[in-house]
This record gives sequence, structure tokens and C-alpha cells, in this order.
Amino acid sequence: MERFTARRLAALLAAGLVLCLLPLLISPATLPEITRITVLAGVAMCLNLLVGTTGLISMGQGLFLGFGAYAVALGTLRYGLGYGQAALIALALSLPLSLVVALISLRAKHLFFGLLTMAIGQVGFVLVARNYELTGGDDGLIGIEPPAWLQSDLAQHYFAVAVFVVVCIVLLQLLASPFGSTLGAIRDNPDRVASLGGNPKLYEIAAMVIGGVLTTVFGVVWAATEGGVEPNLFSWVTSALLLMMVALGGRSIFLGPLLGVAILEVSRVYLHKVSTNSDLFVGALVIACAVFFPEGVGPALQGLLRRMGMGKAATREAVQ
Repeated sequence: MERFTARRLAALLAAGLVLCLLPLLISPATLPEITRITVLAGVAMCLNLLVGTTGLISMGQGLFLGFGAYAVALGTLRYGLGYGQAALIALALSLPLSLVVALISLRAKHLFFGLLTMAIGQVGFVLVARNYELTGGDDGLIGIEPPAWLQSDLAQHYFAVAVFVVVCIVLLQLLASPFGSTLGAIRDNPDRVASLGGNPKLYEIAAMVIGGVLTTVFGVVWAATEGGVEPNLFSWVTSALLLMMVALGGRSIFLGPLLGVAILEVSRVYLHKVSTNSDLFVGALVIACAVFFPEGVGPALQGLLRRMGMGKAATREAVQ
């Protein structure tokens, strides 16, 4: 069972503090990019509840990100609702949506589970991209008006960071519970859990529902911070990128997805400014990380720090 320790909480709060201090160190023009990275990091953390904790390789997490963002956009732009009202409706509807997705996709296992989640996400993409009257079709929707207290880029950034930290604390507490321990056991040996009287399918459904609802939270944040939505949020490309972020950072450590998002998105933003072949360089970076850090960059860094600590301890013992 994962433990909700002061050390883990301190690491999470330190990450949140770094994100809060970044506006003081970067150009104001770059701040929206950092806010976007924060939101994507939150989605990747939610996805890792399925991938790293439960062993479910989902290729459709973008469905919930897009659903939350579009629910707010439609509520505010088409039906005249306030941002808070639209956000509550999005979260309320995300519960049955994630339940339906879980019931359908969990009829398959392993590769076909991933393909089913991807297919469901693509259904959402097509429905949104072809409905020009309601969703704006391929052009999406722009002009979302956040509340007065969210009008500035700085306020939006701090809002995204606050939501990120709160959701991560919820996830950390969840992993430290018997429920989280059971999810880990299902990942390692579902047959063993079933033989002990557990119901692996029920726990997997619960994990998908929790992951879907929490991802919808970040879709709500996305709508406020971006001011617009587009169908690509639903696309399998978005879901694949999120899965890549989890793999890059390391699915076996709690803040690994945050590290993966930072590696992928920061390099992409920087290389896009200095080169017209940014995608080529980012692809090469991903290949290098996969070759040299097959378990992710996070576990490799963690192992290095442990070895350094053991080396220092051995040196102190030798001196004594």
C-alpha cells in the first residue's frame, strides 16, 4: 500500500510552489503555456491512476478532458449559464459518462481495452467535429468568459495550480487507502484478488469513474484558461500524447506524469521557437528517453538519488 507520508506531501507542495513561482521567472507571454502544461500535468496524473496504479492502458482519456471543456463552453456560450453553473453540470454529467465508458471498455482486456477506449474517444471527436450548429464543428468554440476573478493570465495560472495540487492530494490519499492497495493488487495479479473474494471488475470500474470525473475537472479548468475549445481535445492524438507523458515521466512514481509533461511540453515549446523542425527533435528526444530510461525518467532519477545517498552514507561510515 502507498503511504500518505509527510515526505510525499512535501514533494507535491514543492512542485506546486515551483509552479507558483514560475510567473516571476518567465516572460508574461509564456505564462499561458505554463498554465496549459499545468492542466495537462493534472490530466496525466489522473490517467496514471488507470495506467500505473490499476494497469489499464487507456487510450481515451482525452474524451473526458474534451467533455469538461465543451460542457462549459456550451453552457456559457449557447445557454447563457455562468461559469460555475456550467462547471457543476459538467461534473455531474461526467459521472454517468465515465460509468458508461467503463462498462463498455472493460468488456475487453489488454490491447483491445485500449482500442475500445480509443474508439469511444473518436466517437466523441466525430460527434463534436461534425455538429457545426451546436459545437462549432472543426472550428470549435471561442469567447468563453471566465468569472471576473479569473480574467487575468496570472489568476488563471494560480487557479490551475490550485486545482492541480488539490486533485493530486485526493489521488495521493486514494492511493494510500485500502482501495488504492486493491487496485495495485489487481494490476499485479487480478486472479489472486478474485480468488480472495474480491471483484476486480468492480474496482476497475470505480477507478475509471474516478479518473474520468477528475479529468473532467481539468477540462473545466481548460475552458476557463484557454478561452476556447476545439475537437482535437477528444482526439486519439491527445490521448496518445497523455499516455506518452505518463510513460516518459514514469508510471511507477507518484509525480512521474508531471515530470513527463514537463519534458515533452517544455521541449516542444522551446524547440518550436528556435526551429521549424521542432516535432523532429521532440520525436528524437522521446526515442532517446525510451532507449535510455525504459521505466521512465522519474524512476531513473529516483534511483540515482538513492545511490548518491547510499554513497554518502558509506563515506560517512568509512570516515567514522
